[in-house]
Amino acid sequence: MAHPVPIRVISPVYHDAPISRPPVQLEAPRFVPPDLFTPKYYLESIIFKVEDRLFKVPRYHFEHSSENFSATLSLPAVSDTEAEGNSNDKPLVLEGIESLDFQRLLKVLYPLDIPQILSMPKEEWISVLKLATMWYFLDARELAITQLDQRALTPVERILLSRQYDVAKWLRSGYTELAQREEGISLEDAEKIKFRTTVLLYHCREEAIKTYTTSNMNRGGYYHGGQSRFQSAGHHVETKFRDEFREAERASAAYERPNKVKNGVWY
Repeated sequence: MAHPVPIRVISPVYHDAPISRPPVQLEAPRFVPPDLFTPKYYLESIIFKVEDRLFKVPRYHFEHSSENFSATLSLPAVSDTEAEGNSNDKPLVLEGIESLDFQRLLKVLYPLDIPQILSMPKEEWISVLKLATMWYFLDARELAITQLDQRALTPVERILLSRQYDVAKWLRSGYTELAQREEGISLEDAEKIKFRTTVLLYHCREEAIKTYTTSNMNRGGYYHGGQSRFQSAGHHVETKFRDEFREAERASAAYERPNKVKNGVWY
């Protein structure tokens, strides 16, 4: 007769039972003495929203290089969490600005590739000039003007940019070149610079031709070879547009800051 097999009772193991662990030691934040900071190179960031894009950049140039932003960013906030520009959820929104223009300005303010900046095309420097003028980034504005001087702006481009962004020297040089060149002013260019300006420039050209003709007749009809018949038009431009030039110079003077940009290099 077979003997019964003894049954071994195994106590169940509950894996969700609490396990005793040593308490986690939380390290208290350490105080960092103020003299360990180098303010110029210990930078806080700010988050902007332009169109549908977010940009997180150092606050430095917006606080120190722009009269507009320095006033806005210096205002006290209720708390860091409520301050605009401190989080992706609450960025500082820039209305009416194109994202592409803003990127081009940031390329100059925070260069990641310095040689690339100096080789930026004309269109990008115009974007920099546009926003630097709007927000009073005086150094960036002067750099943009210097760089655009090296990119062969047409006289019409100089006139239009001068009127938009208060660059007085471009207004004078644009008018003078249109008045002195042999080629006339096209209908398309006349529409751009306005017909009143075009008429006054043609008055300058007519006066120059009269001066040229009279001068050569006084030489017994001898025409001096190589001398342009419109050479004296620059003098007449100064007379015809004197008031406009003065007004342009007053507007341009608001952005002047000497000894900051030299030979197209920001230092």
